[in-house]
Amino acid sequence: MLRLTSQVVTLISVGVLAACGSPTKSTNSTAHLEDKIAAINTLNKTIRPAVDAVSESTTEIDWDAGVLPWDRFTLPSFSPDGLHAAVQLGTSPSLQILSGDQNNPRPSTTIELHILDPIQGRRISPLLVSRKGLILSHRANDNIVLAEFPNGELGRWIAQIEWATGNVHWVVSDENINAFPTLNSIGDIAWSSRSQGDNRFHLVVQTVLGRRSIDDGKSDWILPSFLGDDRLRVFRITDGSLHLVELDLRTRDPLLTAIALPIVEAGATRTLAWQLAAANQPTYWHQTHAFYHPLFHRMAIWKPNDKPELVPLAQGSVAATPALDNTWLVATENRIVRQALGEDEGVHLRNAFAIPFATTSNQWTHLMLIPEGSRLQVRAINLDN
Repeated sequence: MLRLTSQVVTLISVGVLAACGSPTKSTNSTAHLEDKIAAINTLNKTIRPAVDAVSESTTEIDWDAGVLPWDRFTLPSFSPDGLHAAVQLGTSPSLQILSGDQNNPRPSTTIELHILDPIQGRRISPLLVSRKGLILSHRANDNIVLAEFPNGELGRWIAQIEWATGNVHWVVSDENINAFPTLNSIGDIAWSSRSQGDNRFHLVVQTVLGRRSIDDGKSDWILPSFLGDDRLRVFRITDGSLHLVELDLRTRDPLLTAIALPIVEAGATRTLAWQLAAANQPTYWHQTHAFYHPLFHRMAIWKPNDKPELVPLAQGSVAATPALDNTWLVATENRIVRQALGEDEGVHLRNAFAIPFATTSNQWTHLMLIPEGSRLQVRAINLDN
């Protein structure tokens, strides 16, 4: 999900610049205020609805897979196979609600489930989820998509929604604030949880063996994502600093395996972390992860065991998704490129803005979203051809 209106310039400028403008040991000499403002404005302009956009590609390598309604705020969630899409409609939640700072109910939001047809491009009537007030998550598998249910003093619940039926099943429905659910291919689920009286999230992991908590007693653990089935990436805020942390869930105490990447040294907030994580739908089957880096002003790949461990993607990039050959589909303001890590440029696939998503299909390896006012054109592409 991304904030897509002009209001985001003010919101991101306050949150991101407060964090990124704080002194750091490694970036103080290069991270200038003018550069940050320019990067933020580019990010906002890029994702804003392009009313005059056209869906034709510069080549014949992509094709029609469907059309989705859009609230101009929330990006859809896709099943890994690329055959299902969930959209959130109605009054959009605030960034404070999305980032877990507030828990006000959102009774006007609704979720529609759409079947995509990357083979023939047919339009199929959507299925409306009967439960209102849900906030769509970007985490899904081929059977379910996850959602949150802010319910004020009654807590914040986490739901599984079946693609086939629209039925809602509660993963957790207690009085705590439970947010940012994620899942892997074998059905394990992780999320952030805090009591109503506490302002610090810890991690909860649920498997067939039960639930366990992960907490160091001092940090705010938010926005987890699975890499494969047994690793977790999560943002950690401690004393105003922001780190991206990787945990090995196969161990008795995953905190002993923690590898941390410093992002911001001071002034970090949940809203900032949410903005950095929001550009990409997780692709746990690729076991890779991209996020928007506020100091590089572009998407970046973190590879903890490699040198260099942090690899920036194309200048001005605002979204990226992996391909099977270790290349990346990278979106900038005016193009989609296929980029190999370590290279500054790549093969141009589309000379217009689109948002790419990876799939597990061998026939349509990726989907691309093209904003057209209040609708999103969905194009399929096969990079293996």
